[in-house]
Amino acid sequence: MTSYVAVVGSGSRAAGWATRFLASGLDVLVDDRTLHDQVAAMWPMAQRLGLFPGASLSRLTVTTDPQRLAQARLVQVVGDAAPPAGARLVATDHSATAYEPIHLLPLVELAEGPDRAELASIYRDIGMEPCGPDTPANDRRRLGPAIVELTGGDPDAVLAVMRSLRPSGLGAGAAIAAHEAKRFAAGSDRRWQPGDVVEAPLQLYTTNVEPDWVDYNGHMTEAAYLTAAGWASDALFRYIGDDEAYRADGHSFYTVETHVHYLREVDVHEPLRFATHLLGTDAKRIHLVHQMHHGSGGALLSTIEQMLVHVDLRAGRSAPILAELAAALAAIADAHRSLPIPDQVGTIIRLPDQALPSAPQETRCTSD
Repeated sequence: MTSYVAVVGSGSRAAGWATRFLASGLDVLVDDRTLHDQVAAMWPMAQRLGLFPGASLSRLTVTTDPQRLAQARLVQVVGDAAPPAGARLVATDHSATAYEPIHLLPLVELAEGPDRAELASIYRDIGMEPCGPDTPANDRRRLGPAIVELTGGDPDAVLAVMRSLRPSGLGAGAAIAAHEAKRFAAGSDRRWQPGDVVEAPLQLYTTNVEPDWVDYNGHMTEAAYLTAAGWASDALFRYIGDDEAYRADGHSFYTVETHVHYLREVDVHEPLRFATHLLGTDAKRIHLVHQMHHGSGGALLSTIEQMLVHVDLRAGRSAPILAELAAALAAIADAHRSLPIPDQVGTIIRLPDQALPSAPQETRCTSD
């Protein structure tokens, strides 16, 4: 079976489908030359939602060759366009109904038919939430129409609302969490294995400054620096083997201390790149520092130093790091041993001429 999909048709819906498939790391054929520019315009929002490994605009191809289109794994037909003769698996606006902006909203409603199960599998693989005729109407609304009504379909607002719902575990909030899990799991091939050459420092996470990360000064707010660093830590966890299965088995890492240095401001939509330096590890703890750089200019924007402890979730207390993860951490620590320690590591917050408080003296009581 071919590994590419085809989108047949034109307009914003066709561009939305093409962008969704591309962002999922697939090769995509389209038969309308005007879609290239429309997809390019949608691409920054797809990047903000989160790209799957290998996703690239360069994997979009324009062709009118009916044979190549028909050989696609899936032909997504938009509007009144006709599918190429001989196509094995075809979805239309009637058999697979999605809501604009398609490249962001997770809902796709599937009609009854012999291909429903296969289509559902494909759409789940690209981070969407397929619903059938038996799905409660309110559940469908939470995944698409209600978000559009609330935001007017504005892409910035759509993404902000979905992310704000993430902690609720409901509707689009649950869908965006599932999208993140699938995207990170798809990249789990970049997982430490014995004998691997470890980057020094690790370059595991990039992102852009989100609109909801910006304050009234027009700059990334202080809490958002820590939010972005949290995702950088998540990328490290997955690299060493701490994934959904590991957590489901009752193990995780908790942050117990954080020191953030804010060195430069950064504006909305600007790119960020994280360099992760493992400073040390022992039986239960990880000591690390993330250096947040501007993604294009390279300037150091912030350092986020953290101490994390490994936890037995069922017992509700600290516990030794399991052997496989401990081996990965030891290898990373060894590779990072010769890295220069950032000046910000281990600093104490105080005024320049402020003396540190002395430790209280022990008082002994005696009796006659």
